[in-house]
Amino acid sequence: MSIKIVPEKLDKIQNHKTRHKIKNTTYANKELISRANHLASSNEVANKQLHKLNIPYLQDTDIIYYSATKIIVRSNKEILKAKIKELHQQFIDILQKHTMFSKLQKIEIQIEYDQNTKKIIKQDNTQAKKQISKLKESLS
Repeated sequence: MSIKIVPEKLDKIQNHKTRHKIKNTTYANKELISRANHLASSNEVANKQLHKLNIPYLQDTDIIYYSATKIIVRSNKEILKAKIKELHQQFIDILQKHTMFSKLQKIEIQIEYDQNTKKIIKQDNTQAKKQISKLKESLS
């Protein structure tokens, strides 16, 4: 069995609607993936730069959104929300001196209540109890 290649049909493949749609969606997917990679890498770079500055309350946060004029930081400490609102302008003044945050105008914070510090569960120390009981017996 042989395959015949008809030049006229082969020439029309580029104009075919489904082929055109496939090209467009593939290009859109590639563009979307490249934008997502760019956003992820810019957040990583912004986090590194923020932690290098050693600003007291912002050191305990992570940047989840970065743009030239606005950053959104995330933390699990509730006190940071009040402190960032209270010292907002001072933080912006400090960050604007750094080239990456030079156009920054707004800092927002998101608190994650699910990730609060875990309570330490006290486990019974059986060896200590045995030693205490032995001491009680020896003293009585």
